[in-house]
Formats: sequence, structure tokens, C-alpha cells
Amino acid sequence: MSTSVIEPGTRLAGRYRLEERISDAGGSSLWKAIDEILARAVAVRTFEPGFPRVGEVVTSARAASRLTDPRLTQVFDADDSGESAYVVSEWVVGETLEQMLAKAPLEPGRAATLLYEAAEAIAAAHAAGLAHLCLTPRDLVWTTGGTVKLLGVATDAVLGDCYSDDPAGEDVRGLGRMLYAALTAHWPVVPDEPESRRSSLPPAPEAGGVVKAPRQVQAGISHAIDAIVCRCLGAGDQAPLETPADLAKALRGVPRTPLPLFAGLGNAQPPAPRSTARPAPSSSTETQQHPAPPPRTAANGPPPSRSAARTPRTATRRPPHRPRRRRPPRSRRPAPPPARTARSSASPPPRSPSSWASARGRSPATTPTPVGRAHPTAPSRPARPPGRSRSN
Repeated sequence: MSTSVIEPGTRLAGRYRLEERISDAGGSSLWKAIDEILARAVAVRTFEPGFPRVGEVVTSARAASRLTDPRLTQVFDADDSGESAYVVSEWVVGETLEQMLAKAPLEPGRAATLLYEAAEAIAAAHAAGLAHLCLTPRDLVWTTGGTVKLLGVATDAVLGDCYSDDPAGEDVRGLGRMLYAALTAHWPVVPDEPESRRSSLPPAPEAGGVVKAPRQVQAGISHAIDAIVCRCLGAGDQAPLETPADLAKALRGVPRTPLPLFAGLGNAQPPAPRSTARPAPSSSTETQQHPAPPPRTAANGPPPSRSAARTPRTATRRPPHRPRRRRPPRSRRPAPPPARTARSSASPPPRSPSSWASARGRSPATTPTPVGRAHPTAPSRPARPPGRSRSN
């Protein structure tokens, strides 16, 4: 199917509705589409009828769908069996490195952090047997969610007809050129390179046909990062880096700055701190708030009396605020038992007969008197006459 027939609103496979054409390059088109089954935005690439490498692109996309690193773009679907071939991948929202460098170069610590994440992602792709081979600042995205994304692993090389006998070394050089661009906002140009490896950034300055080192272009770059860039590009006396894993290991040893949450990593100055001191009131303000009374003259008349100068109180005046008295906090700890005195520890004194009687509920008068003792309170009885019995 021709690209002139594919237009916004076209449905592919009965579920992918094309909405907006993003770019056209090399016989293929990139679209923003909607997956109507899962209700999400996706990126769909379609091809012209005469595109010669449709089968290779679909095969490489299916191989890239097995990658699990979250920093690599996910591939959801790829098919060339129908009337129109397509590749469906993740829709990434953010700012590319090329767009960020159009404002200003990055701070060296942030540039090292950004390329460290990219080097680890490419190393994961090489571990799975895949490569990129066409790394440019357009392929590195700092998303709105605060993550790094690499676009076009395994598919951009087929689209751009790029091949290499040393894929690891080619990707290391691509990552080194991206690090050079992040530090200086210039792109190191290689003669006779394909269009897919070029950038819209200004070319890097040269001296005698050799690209200048980053420290010679931009101030504030450390010797360690400058040496890493030279090793990636094969310049200098040090041994070049051979794999993306070696580059990630080298960047792990340099100072790196945490990336912010949102896109836009330009080398901007931080805002000035706010002053906490309050400005002193001006004399004009004080004069306006407290005007001086006019001088008394005969024309003004006698001064008003004290009773007339008083302002009558209104009923709406609020009483002064009285702070509430706080009660002392109650202690949750129980009080200790009272100390025992010497009297409580001694034996009780002996009870008298009257106390015995009161304890038994009797009165002292009715308490029986022991034999041989006269009751101290009972009256004396007369002696009974002899020979008289009780019955009488």
C-alpha cells in the first residue's frame, strides 16, 4: 500500500488507528497511533510498497521485542504478512538530547550520568546479541517520567542500511560522540558517513583535520571525562575502549550528578536564594501612618475637652484574650503505700474487761465478775439468811 493512501484515521490490524504522521525517511513513515484495544498511545512505522528491506526490519523488531531492559524502547507488534507491513513500538514522551543541546551544553556531571545510563542499556542489548550502529543525539530521550530511553535498537540499522564488522566498537564510538556532544553542544563529524548517523548540531571544531578535545572547546570539563571521550573516539595515547560495558565501567568512576525529574538539562544557573531579612520601614511610611497634629492657633479655637476627645466604646468590642490554665499532668504511676510507724508495728495493748464486753455487744454492768473479785461498778448485795431456799 502506498503512503499516499495511508492517512490519519487508517486502522491497521483492526486495532491501531493512525493519528499523526511524525516523520518520513528512507521509504518509511513514523506515526503516532492509538491502540484501540488497550487504549494507549503507540508508535507505528509503515513502509512504502517498494521498500526493499521490509522483511529484515520486521525480523529485527521481533528480536528487539525480547529485550527486557527498561531503558530500551519496547516493541509490541511487527507483521509483514498482510497487505501493509508495520512495526508497533512504545510511544516515548520527552526531550531528546539533540533538543536539549540546542539550548546549552550539559553540566559535565549530568552528561556523565546520562551517557552512563545509555552505555548500560546498549551493553544489555549486546549481551542479547543486538546492536544499534546508528547512535545520534536524536536516539537518546530524557522522558517526562524522569527515565532514560534509547530508540531504534536493532531496527534503525536496517532502516538506514548500516552494517559493521565490529558492532561493539561502532556503538562505543557512537556513545563517545554523544558524550562529546553533551559536553560541548557540537557533533563530531565523520567524513562519508550515512545520513542516519548525522545530527543537526553544529560540527565540532577541528585542528589539523582532527577533532579538538572537549576541554579545548568547553571550559569546566575534568581530565577524567575528557580522557574517556578521547578513548571512545580513538584519539590520544591511551588504549581505546572496546565495548559499551567498558565505557559504563569507566563512567562509573567519574563524578556524576543526579538527573532532575523533568526534561531540560541545560547548563542553567540555579535561582538566587531568597533573603529572609525584613526591610526596615521608610520614614515616609511612618509619617503617613502617624501624622503629626497641626499646631494650635487662635483660629482653631480652644483644645477639645478630655471627655469630648474620648472615643465612645461600642458593644462589639471583644474582651481581651485570656489564656487557659493548664492543669498539671496526672501521673499514671500509682502512689507508694504509706510508711508503717513504730506503733503500728508493735503489738496491741491488752484489752480491759470493759473493752471485751463492748466487743461482744454487752454492757459493762451485765458482764460476769470473776470469782474472788468484786465488780467495780455493781452495788453490793445483802447476805442471804441461812436456811432459806430459793423456792421460798
